[in-house]
Amino acid sequence: MKKIKDLLSNREVGKARRIDEKSIESAFFSALQKELPNIGRADIANFKLGNGKIFLRTTHPAIAGEIWKKKEKLKREINDFLGEEILEEIKAK
Repeated sequence: MKKIKDLLSNREVGKARRIDEKSIESAFFSALQKELPNIGRADIANFKLGNGKIFLRTTHPAIAGEIWKKKEKLKREINDFLGEEILEEIKAK
């Protein structure tokens, strides 16, 4: 059995958390629900992240249009939520 002292010495204390794709996706859907409450996860057929950009494929062109109109505000909210300037652009089709 390991001692608590050994377990605590192996912890990465003070290191910044790594922001992965799932964190960004979660932040996006949280901001989307706040800005456009009538659009949910079921309305987004495909979500991809690459090079600081979010690529969305929606189930209907009207949904893509609504997201496009709010993309700057969504981007700002996601970056504020994550605490870093990670997201550069949101593209919706």
